[in-house]
Amino acid sequence: MAIYHCSVKIIGRSSGRSSVAAAAYRAGEKITNQRDGQTHDYTRKGGVVHTDIMLPPHAPETYRDRDTLWNNVEQGEHRGDAQTAREVEVALPIEFSLQENIQVVREYINDNFVSHGMCADYSIHNTNSATINPHAHILLTMRDVSLNGFEKKNRDWNDKPRLESWRENWANVCNAKLKSKGISERIDHRSLEDQGLERTPTIHVGRSKVRLARNQAIIESNEMYKPHAISEYMNELNEGCIILKNHISDVQSSYHEQGRELVRLEANIKAIQQRTADIIMQRDNLQRAHTVRDSMGRLQSKREIKREIKHLEDTYMRSCEYYHQAFRISPNEAPQMIEYLRGEHKKAHTLRRTADVGQYEQTMRKFELEYKRQRLLAEIRPDGQEILQALNRADTRMNRITRNDFRELTQQLSPRQAQILQDRGHDQKRVRAREHEWVR
Repeated sequence: MAIYHCSVKIIGRSSGRSSVAAAAYRAGEKITNQRDGQTHDYTRKGGVVHTDIMLPPHAPETYRDRDTLWNNVEQGEHRGDAQTAREVEVALPIEFSLQENIQVVREYINDNFVSHGMCADYSIHNTNSATINPHAHILLTMRDVSLNGFEKKNRDWNDKPRLESWRENWANVCNAKLKSKGISERIDHRSLEDQGLERTPTIHVGRSKVRLARNQAIIESNEMYKPHAISEYMNELNEGCIILKNHISDVQSSYHEQGRELVRLEANIKAIQQRTADIIMQRDNLQRAHTVRDSMGRLQSKREIKREIKHLEDTYMRSCEYYHQAFRISPNEAPQMIEYLRGEHKKAHTLRRTADVGQYEQTMRKFELEYKRQRLLAEIRPDGQEILQALNRADTRMNRITRNDFRELTQQLSPRQAQILQDRGHDQKRVRAREHEWVR
């Protein structure tokens, strides 16, 4: 049934708000505030079914562009506590179609605002959720406007009798439309006391609390979310964490040991190659000396050459002996030993690369996600504080939930649970923003 709701608010800089940000949010668009350079992007916002701008006849046509209109409004104000716009929020009757609601809103705006010289930017929202709540946001300028732009502020628009007439006119417009459609329902702008009704006014509890109450039975009926079940599950997770931490120490020690073996093999190969090259060079020199000795005949210097050859032979024998002691092979066996060591090096490198580190990381990631999933489920439980306290005493590294973790974890929850958690996050974010604003 149709209900009455008509609230009027002021958008001002004293509360940290801007008309550019308000217009972008309500229209679901991306607009950059030229005054401070901040971009407000709400293109992903859902539920915006219709937007339009209505101007008085003497306003510039360029103001039909939302970016141009509200940036001119912001640039026309110079005070730090300036009031930049007025918002009128009205609830639309669910008995009307979208086109009928647009017609009613346009008629109301034209008769009460545009005809008096205000520029109006309105947006109609309807989430099409289980709780249908069609409503309209009407942003109004607060200065007189001419073809040259905005002029001085019109203080007459702030009168309280004018506000009362706006509230009454909204009820009149809706009731006239309801009557023309043959619907007996009517709405009234007056309070229950003024209407003579003895009925207790209801309290607006908010969307997140309504959804939490609606899904509380679903959450409590699931045995997995019971406190004792979560306590037992957390004990199993803690035991698994200890096992995984022991496993990682074993994997890491094995990983480092394989690295040291690789370094040792590489040094061995380089030493064998260098000593083999030296011995080959000595052997070649000795062979050339023998050739000279055999072909020299009976020359006078034969004795010196023999002495030099003897020195080369002794040096070569000492090198071969050192080579055998160092590498336990003869120089002729060096190529086979190098090939063997290269094979061992390749095998060790392959073993190190295919170590169980990847499997450990995958297992650890799965464990952390399950751990964080229990935190998220405790977050949306009405009685989850005891569970959260137990979780906060565990490993703080796994208590941190990044944006990617949140996106992956909410895929494991039901859509209702994910929405409850998202609403809870938005509520906490707004509380922190208000505390920050109060501190400033």
